[in-house]
Formats: sequence, C-alpha cells, structure tokens
Amino acid sequence: MEQAGMSSERTPLVQPTYVFESTLSRRYRKRLRNCQCAVCVSILVFLSVILLVTVSYNLANDLDDDDDNGTIIPLPIPVTNISTDLTSNLTDSASNLTRSGNLTTSGANLTTSKDNLKASGVNLTASGNYTVHNLTTIQPNLQPIINQKWPLEGKPSAPWPHTPSPQNISAAVTAGKAALAQQQKAERVRRALAPDSPAHRAQRAAATAVEVKPLADAAYAAEEATKALVNGSNPKSRGGVGVGPPTNGSFPEPPYCGDTTPVCPSSKYRSLDGSCNNLAQPLRWGVSRTPFRRVLPADYGDGISSPRTGVNGSTLPSARDVSVTVHRPSYAHDISFTVMLAVWGQFIDHDITATALSKGENGTALSCCDPSQPPHPACFPVPLAVQDPFYQSYQVTCMEFVRSAPAPTCHFSPREQMNQATAYLDGSTVYGYSATRAMQLRTGEGGLLRMLEVGGVELLPPSVDPNDGCNTVEMNAQGRYCFETGDDRANENLHLTTMHLLWARQHNRLARGLAALNPRWEDQTLYQEARKIVGAQMQHITYNEFLPLVLGDDVMWALNLSLRTGGRSGDYDPQVDASVANHFSAAAFRFAHTLLPGLIHSFDADNGSVDYVHLHEMLFNPYTLYWSGGARRSVHSALNTPVHSVDPHVTDELSNHLFEQPISTNSSLPAHPCGLDLVSLNIQRGRDHGLPPYPAWREHCGFPRPKTFEDLVGVFNEVSWTRISTIYSHVDDIDLYTGALAEDPQGRLLGATLTCLLADQFLRVKIGDRFWYETEDEVAGFTIEQLTEIRKTTLAGVICANEESLAWAQPRVMELVGATNPLVSCKELPQLELTPWKV
Repeated sequence: MEQAGMSSERTPLVQPTYVFESTLSRRYRKRLRNCQCAVCVSILVFLSVILLVTVSYNLANDLDDDDDNGTIIPLPIPVTNISTDLTSNLTDSASNLTRSGNLTTSGANLTTSKDNLKASGVNLTASGNYTVHNLTTIQPNLQPIINQKWPLEGKPSAPWPHTPSPQNISAAVTAGKAALAQQQKAERVRRALAPDSPAHRAQRAAATAVEVKPLADAAYAAEEATKALVNGSNPKSRGGVGVGPPTNGSFPEPPYCGDTTPVCPSSKYRSLDGSCNNLAQPLRWGVSRTPFRRVLPADYGDGISSPRTGVNGSTLPSARDVSVTVHRPSYAHDISFTVMLAVWGQFIDHDITATALSKGENGTALSCCDPSQPPHPACFPVPLAVQDPFYQSYQVTCMEFVRSAPAPTCHFSPREQMNQATAYLDGSTVYGYSATRAMQLRTGEGGLLRMLEVGGVELLPPSVDPNDGCNTVEMNAQGRYCFETGDDRANENLHLTTMHLLWARQHNRLARGLAALNPRWEDQTLYQEARKIVGAQMQHITYNEFLPLVLGDDVMWALNLSLRTGGRSGDYDPQVDASVANHFSAAAFRFAHTLLPGLIHSFDADNGSVDYVHLHEMLFNPYTLYWSGGARRSVHSALNTPVHSVDPHVTDELSNHLFEQPISTNSSLPAHPCGLDLVSLNIQRGRDHGLPPYPAWREHCGFPRPKTFEDLVGVFNEVSWTRISTIYSHVDDIDLYTGALAEDPQGRLLGATLTCLLADQFLRVKIGDRFWYETEDEVAGFTIEQLTEIRKTTLAGVICANEESLAWAQPRVMELVGATNPLVSCKELPQLELTPWKV
C-alpha cells in the first residue's frame, strides 16, 4: 500500500545542479514551460531585488545589535557558497519546473550577493565562516541540534577507580593471560557452525580478516586484566571504568600503541589503510584496524565489557521480543525515493565501516546455540520465545549471535571494538584497505583492475573460495562463481554486487583514458590517478546526491556539509578525528535497513515485462550478472523499486528470512527453513558494544533527556510510543536503534536524533580528511580545471557510462521518475572530461 500524501509532506530539498539539457524533458513540458518560465522569471527577478535589499538591511541591523530576539537561529555559512546558496533558495521553485538551465541567466545576476553582503557590514572571518541571520530557517524540532558546537564534542569517561601498584598490574596481567589461555583451550574442542546455515552466512558477511584474531586475543587478555585490576570496586555504579594505565607491552600491541610517531612522506596519493592522513595521529585516526571512536562512555553490564543491561542491572527484553513488538512489518512505500538510495548507503557504509567479529581457532565461525559446546566468552545468542510468532513453527528457541572482536586500546580500559575499514571515503571498498588485497585485484599493466570477460562483457574477477559463504556447488559446477572485490561483503546482495561492478569498470575506463592522454605514464601512476578520481567521485555523489536527501538541504547548509560549486576548500581541520563512531556503525547508520521493501522489481527491457523477486532471494546470489543483460536488469531494478519509509517497521524478508537458503526436499525439515532476524541482530549488536540507551543520545544532541515515557509523547509516533512503553520497563532501557527509528520525522526522511548523529559523522569525514577532493592543498588535491570536471559527476552518469546496455535513466537515480526527474537518454548525462589530466 502506498502513502500517496507522503511526497507532498516532505521538507523541500534543493536538488543537485545538473549541467545538461534533456531533449526529452523539453518536449515533455514545452508548452507548460513557455508560459511558466516567462511569468516565473519576471516574478523571480522582482522578488530577488526585494529580498537582497531586505537581507542587506537586516544583516546590517543584526550586526549592530547583539540582542537578537527573533525566532530564526544563526547559521554558519561558508563564504564561498553565499551567492550559490542565495541563488539556490531564490530559484528553487523555478528549478523544480525545469532542469534544462533556462533560468541560469537570472540566477547569475545574483552572484554579486557576496559583495553586497560585505558592503552591508558582514564580518568575513579568515577561516571562511561567519554568522548571518534571516537567510533560512530550521524546523523547530532541529533547532537544538544546530545550536550545538560542531563537530559534536564527546563526553569524557569516568576516572579510574584507583592507582594500581606495579605488583597489582603484574598480577592482573597474569590473570589476563590465564583467561586467554582458557578461551583458546575451549576453542580447540569447539565445533564450528555448519557452513550452509544462515548464521554461518551472516558471520561470513561480516568479513573478518584473519589478521584480526591475534589482535582480538591480545585485547581480550587486556580486558580480563582490567577486570582483575578493578576487582572489589563497583565500576558500573560510577558509569563504568575510564582509561587506566598503559599496558606498556604487557600484551602484543599494534603499531598505534607505540610512543614514536612515524615520519609520513609527502605524497599526492592516499595510503591504502588510511595511515598518514592525519599527520599528528598517523597510525590511529581513521586508520584501518583501529578502535571505533567512542563518543559517550560505554555502558557495559559490569562497567568493563559485558553487554549492556537494564536500569539497576535488570534484564533487558529479548532483542527478538523488541523486534516483534516494535519493528513489525509494514507495506507502506515512500513514493519519493528508489532502492538506489539504500544501495548507495550500503556501498559507502562498507567503504568506511567493517566491524570485526570474534572468531574461533583458525578463524572458524563460532557456534553459540549448541548447549553441548563448552561456553565461549564471545557468545551472546538471542533467546527466542517458545511462542514466537514465526520461529515456533521450526521449534527454534535460540538465534546465533557472536560478539564483535575487541580492539587493543593500549591501556587497561573498557572494551572497544575494531573497525577494519578506513574511516575516509576513499574507494577502499573498490580497492581494498591492505596492500595484499589491492595487489590481488590489479593486472599490473596499464593501471587496470582484473576483470572476467564473459560473452564480451566485463564482470568482476571470480572468487574461487568454496567457503566464502556465497559460492555454491551447483553454480561452481556450471563455471559460475561469486566475485572478488576490495570488500568481502560485495556478494551480500545483487544490487551491491552490481555497484561494485560498475565502479571497477569506472576505474578501468578512467585508467584507459588517462593512458591515451599520457602514453608515458607507468602502471602505478595510471592506477593511482584513476583511484584518486574514483574516490573524489564517490565523495561528490555522497555529499551532492545522497546526504541532501537523508539530512535535508537546510541541515547540509547550516552545518557546512554542502559542497562548493567552484574553487577549493580550506575547511580541513587536523584537530578533527574522522574515525567512525561506534554508535554510527552499530546503530545509527543501520537506518537504511528499514528502507528495503520485501519485493524487488525485476524489469526486462527486452520484452517490457516486470517480475518481482523476494528480497532474501537476492542475498548472496550474484549469479544473475552472468546472464545476458544481467547487470542492466539489476540496475533497472534499483532505479524503479520504491523504498519503504524510514520508521521502526522492517520487512519480514529481513526480520524472518535473512540469509535463508532452501535445502533439499529430501530432508525431513521444511523445504524453506527459517532465516535470521536482522532487527534482532542490530539491537543485540548495540548491547554488545555497550552503546548507552537512547535517552543519552537524545541529550548528546542538545535535547532535554527524557526521564519518563511521557516525555517522549510527541517525539515518537503514537504507535511506536505505545509499543515501546509496553516492551521496555524503563525509559533508560530503550535501545538507540529502536528509539531513534521511532522518532516522528515531521516530514523529513529521518528523525532529529538520527539526523544529528549522521550529520556529525559525515562532517568529520569531510573536514577531517586531508585528502578531501575539494582541498586547497595543491599536493593532495586537484587543479581547478580537474575539480570542474569532477563536479560534473552524477551517479546516473557513472551508471550509464559503465553499463552500455542501459539506454535511459533518471538524472537523480536515488529518486523515482517524475515530472522534475524524467527519464533521459544516457547519452545526455554529463561525463567527466580527462583533458585537464594531460601532462
């Protein structure tokens, strides 16, 4: 069932500017535009003059009067964007009538607005930011967010309980090593998960590298030593243990624990693992295989490492019970956006986050629901009620769940988790974040990535690992394999695999173009230059197309997330840690799971037929790409399937059938056994990571902390409020994932808390990246001419350029086709011109 009115209720967003003219759209609206444009331009010019005079007058008065009693909050606006932003606001209604550029002349007349504002007395600071009033408004429910200091500052952890003596530390280290030895002894006799089970596929989807296990073992030993050091105190009562004394090599430590800071060589290219991006913290901030950034002190059951419990140590409701009660399936579509919005969200999520899981001996998948197995400290299974509305049919009362791998913190301290990916939007999901993986993906000639040619079509190189959780005996017998990319999760669903394919083709297309322009360039130069462009294009698409839809253009502008339309940026701040926050990875950015519909459109352009595929049938099933036109059908599917609304409701394709796989009908079990519940796993992951409850995050974002369920009336939608207040015993028991999704978005895509938490992380990714594509650093950045070409990038253009069988697409592929987003010929979409790279 579609909600017909949803589109009109959404906050208007200023769409990305496209610099091409659509012949089809001109014909489609020719008669309407002839009349509308004449009237619109006349009104626009008149209103522009009035508005600029009014703004100049108000600014002058505001700057002379420190007492502003108005209801509109001050917003920091980048100097370089003043003319563009004013023009965008004034021409928004006209741009909704036409994307062909007919109103460009009128807009261009406003480009002197910066000079006019300067003449009115606006103080332009050396940093490029200043405060202005009355240029725009923010919804009242978001005003507390904007009033915060950005990026948001975290809360310090509690002080260490006491100063331990050297003898106490020595004894604690011994206890930690003994605990690790006991764990390893149990691992030697434990049986691994069945390789064909949904739980095994889920653990394989997490893609934990073999190098993680030794680091996790050392971190576990340090964690147990911390427990021994604080023995006798009650860290939970004081909000947990803070950061204690350094471990000083008592356990094996990674390089970032060292005292010396390495000298980073000057380079125009990023490192693969994110090291030496921040020169003051070259081995820690944003680097692969380092701890997630902790913003609020961890809330563990024992104050150190055990999963979060309820108020006063009470038991929290089962994650599955919360899923069944609050996150019931819904079939309401959002008629504004396409599944491509969720696909891009997952693609960039995998570029900046990769949580490592705990593993058994030799990297095996841990089994936690078998009571005959010796206990393992990493087991945290989800209990299922005997009367579970779905699982009771299969007599299943336990859902497999393994805790995330602990990360070395270099101190005696509470448990932290490890991010295997780099925190920077750098294309590492395409290239890998280790030298070994990167070399495996290269041909070694012409800067090219390895590809598999099938029937004259380039596909990703095959993964021949029979235990990768994707390959099947049946398909392998036919010579069809899953694929290998920079990220092991690429085969998780067909749309994601297709996105990986398109960007591998994009790299090779760029490398070949650069080689034609610069015949003397060697393989390494061609590879690095193409990789640098790909990373820049991914950044541009994320901040120009994806985030404005997710956060809203007003928030983008207010928090300096908007991109420049010309020139370079001096926004880089070496004091900003771009590392991915723990709550972002474990809860906040998982909002996109609610977007996915249960049925995915499958469109065949050859005969015009439309079929529907169950979502779970697309998981770990990339074999469609081997078919003729397979990639085109996958793209068509993502461009034409509407998403669900962002709310607590999740399709049962994910809440009952995740990673489900049919088994032989000769078995005594049903032909289609049950899968996992993604919602339960998300909630359980937040508890595993010790994420504080939802009210703490509400307070972190500048809102009053709710102390009773009644304080959330009007914050949550009515249905969710009723269900949440029923399933949870106390308001401080509410999980971040559940509470944030229950907020009424008030016409936006996300509620206020999710908007806040996502905006903070993406602001850090932008201004904390020394290699950000707009940077004014002439070594790390691009020339003005190169930036001009990169700014032509659209996701539609990248898709069309790399899937030749696709003839038509809407310019804004994350939005459904409509009057202002009509289908156009792929030939009309703008493409990057490589001439500025000729040397």
